[in-house]
Amino acid sequence: MHRTGIRNRHISRLTKLLATISAFSVLLLNCSCSIGSESDTGNSQVSASFTGIAEENIDKPVRLTMFSSTLGKEKSKDNEIRKLIADKTGVEVVEVWLTGQTSQNVFDGLLQSRNLPDYVYFNERLDDFYEAELLVAWDPYIEQYPDIKSLYTDEEWDMFRQADGHIYSVNIPGAPVWYGNSETEGGLCNTAGFAVTTCCKDPDTAFKFINDILSDEVMDLRFWGIEGVDYSVNADGTYYRTQEMTEKWNDEEYGIEHVCQYLMMPQR
Repeated sequence: MHRTGIRNRHISRLTKLLATISAFSVLLLNCSCSIGSESDTGNSQVSASFTGIAEENIDKPVRLTMFSSTLGKEKSKDNEIRKLIADKTGVEVVEVWLTGQTSQNVFDGLLQSRNLPDYVYFNERLDDFYEAELLVAWDPYIEQYPDIKSLYTDEEWDMFRQADGHIYSVNIPGAPVWYGNSETEGGLCNTAGFAVTTCCKDPDTAFKFINDILSDEVMDLRFWGIEGVDYSVNADGTYYRTQEMTEKWNDEEYGIEHVCQYLMMPQR
């Protein structure tokens, strides 16, 4: 089935990150080590996205957390497509974005505390976290999960390998980021990318979720939405949006309440 434009776009508690680092205390990132941790905001600037999380019944789905060192809008607690994805995968990921701090302060604080969310996307200095042994190796999961493996050719996967011979991150979205003047002179960039951290208490679940959101069904939800609401399908199987659907999909408030693309996670 044709999917034009896809590329273009229990846990009972959440812990407060870096409580002892005053320069970092305003970052909206109290979401680390989410499995088996407890919400303790203690900060009036903590994002509303996390308000009341500890009070919810979250035996299912499992809740994991992700921090991205880029600007973005947090989703509403009741985001519709995020809940549909959680129904299908058994996992809901709460995304937090860079807010109120410089990226360098964030990176320094995370490295000092060694207290990270389950997933991270860093647009620089990811190699510092590899050297600090804060990233989980992908190698066994690449072979275990076919949709993860299909993200790259064997040759491309090999180019992600770090000095110890293992793979700890992938570039986003889905395509290699090269350094050097050519593929033969350089290699895949390991200073930026998406990774699972050693703070994640259940990496098996974390990697299974990555694989699950690469399925056709979930990719449709991520980048097209709900059939009949966000897009329609022609008789030949091609997807399309009306002008009204397009305008609604691109509306910021609609995105907060309804759309969930997991943009900084792997996609096909």
